[in-house]
Amino acid sequence: MKTEVVNIIESTAESNWMQPYVNYLKHNILPADKREARALLSKVTKFLLIDDVLFKRSKAGPYQRCLSPQEAVKVLKSLHEGECGNHAAGRSLSNKALRFGYYWPTMRHDAATYTRACQPCQKHAPLHHQHAKSLHPVLSPWPFMKWGMDIVGKLPEAPGQKVYMLAMTGDFSKWIEAEPFRQIRDTQVISFIKRNILRRFGIPLEIVYDNRSQFISIKTRRFCEKYNIKLEMSTPRYPQSNGQAESSNKIIISNLKKRLEKAQGKWAEELPLILWADRTTPKNATGQTPFSLVYGCVAVIPVEVEVPTSRYGLITEESNNVELVHDLDTIDELREKARVQMAAYQQRVARSYNKDVRAKVFRKGDWVLRKSFGNEAIGKFSPNWEGPYEITEVVGQGAYQLRSVDGKQAPRSWNAVHLKPFHF
Repeated sequence: MKTEVVNIIESTAESNWMQPYVNYLKHNILPADKREARALLSKVTKFLLIDDVLFKRSKAGPYQRCLSPQEAVKVLKSLHEGECGNHAAGRSLSNKALRFGYYWPTMRHDAATYTRACQPCQKHAPLHHQHAKSLHPVLSPWPFMKWGMDIVGKLPEAPGQKVYMLAMTGDFSKWIEAEPFRQIRDTQVISFIKRNILRRFGIPLEIVYDNRSQFISIKTRRFCEKYNIKLEMSTPRYPQSNGQAESSNKIIISNLKKRLEKAQGKWAEELPLILWADRTTPKNATGQTPFSLVYGCVAVIPVEVEVPTSRYGLITEESNNVELVHDLDTIDELREKARVQMAAYQQRVARSYNKDVRAKVFRKGDWVLRKSFGNEAIGKFSPNWEGPYEITEVVGQGAYQLRSVDGKQAPRSWNAVHLKPFHF
């Protein structure tokens, strides 16, 4: 029996993954480590040398040229972004390399890493629609304590060239105050707050607003400081952070559409009726109407005059006055019941919302891309993401402060739903 002589050599750190196969196939040399030698012998039958070039036998077709790490990067770059490249994703890119006859043992991992760091791929990546952060409902403990403020427009032009609507919604009672305007500046905002909030419901503790210039002007801030009103800015492009105002806007616009249909210019005339209808409609969150939570009783609506109900047709003025006194005596109980129901409602909404959460947590110093909200000059070719930005502060509840690569600080925080990791 003929004994095969096998030479043993020490492997070096500089040797790439192909060297042990070349050493064995060309010189019959195995690695010094017995485990490495055994592993090599179990796999070496899949490889062969042709003119001193290592190839791997393929089940799908011709032999595959084995590549060193440097050659692999060159091939990935060409297939991904070269003349025949289409910026394919990681798995597609590695499959493309296999199909064209290349092989190295970490090709799937390397292709994924390469494409993940491609800046055009990152900036033009599809927008994700899953929630990035759990919903954290905030319960307002008492009426008139907290209001949400927002501007809607431009709307169809109404008499007086009114194309904007300023609305404020009570966070607890869901009571909406809204007025039409030709234009809305900080002067109009201050006048609206005085007329509709301070003189009717008293001074609130907090007003939540978005980043419109009318709300963040020095004049508006000084007005709020005078009355010790806390101004809380919601996260840009994230309606959940000013959810009550956004919800109220949807209700108003939806009802105006249904009422007006083609006569859209009459929206300013119909607005008071829309507000009255909403104030006398029970809300799922509280189980009560905004009117009852504000005044402690149920409003008499026009249809009760046309078709009298027992409380309208049979009640006397004296008994009505007695009933109103009783309602005022028990209004705190009514509001507490509504508060408990609203807390339970918010928890149900949060549980449903959080089922679809794909957690996205960043740390200070991380680099991210921010969702792009369109560039009309570029149009359809505008990227979906812009940046990169460095996270300079974790504000909390999924909001972050950002700084661009040139050191410019973003003027306000951004929610994680509009951010994605950036890979260099």
